Amino acid sequence: MSHFSGDHFTSRAMASPGSLADLASLFECPVCFHYILPPIQQCENGHLACPTCTPILTSCLICRGQIGNIRNLAMDKVASTVLFPCKYTPSGCTVTLPHTEKTDHEGSCEFRPYSCPCPGSSCRWQGSLEHVLSHLHRVHKSITTLQGEDIIFLATDFNLPGSVDWVMMQSCFRHHFMLILEKQENGGFQQFFAIVQLIGSRKQAERFAYR
Repeated sequence: MSHFSGDHFTSRAMASPGSLADLASLFECPVCFHYILPPIQQCENGHLACPTCTPILTSCLICRGQIGNIRNLAMDKVASTVLFPCKYTPSGCTVTLPHTEKTDHEGSCEFRPYSCPCPGSSCRWQGSLEHVLSHLHRVHKSITTLQGEDIIFLATDFNLPGSVDWVMMQSCFRHHFMLILEKQENGGFQQFFAIVQLIGSRKQAERFAYR
């Protein structure tokens, strides 16, 4: 945008949302297409690759030049002015943020893949938050769901040897909660731990407290 007043002429460039997206695209790794964030390294001819892909490359994918331990300080500085989209944009996240905040956001992004909340490691399912309940109902049919704010958690077979988990679902306040009673044996004594987990986002969980 330009402005003329008397004998003074000023000009100010303004970046459009489209140009910001184009700028962020300059940081895409040519191998995995993830964003390359500082500290940024380059090949001998200035082409970039992310820290994950660089160790597995024998030469630059673009020019076949040598890949060395060469920092690109100019691109480091440019990266500090760019807003990068969350890597879960294809799943629906619309957040853009500085590269210094990107990793923290993606660790708690509500559009990230969720693992099955059932205790133990036998179920390897991952999917979106909106599909967690349908997965539980379809695959873990033995889990009982009780309705209401006040329920009775009935656990049986306390004398089973070793570590044991009892799992139940509670539906109340328009949400579903997973209740887990865990038994552990320590020095010949039995210890019991209770866990309440909201099937929802971290932001939704902040509205609840367990007593």
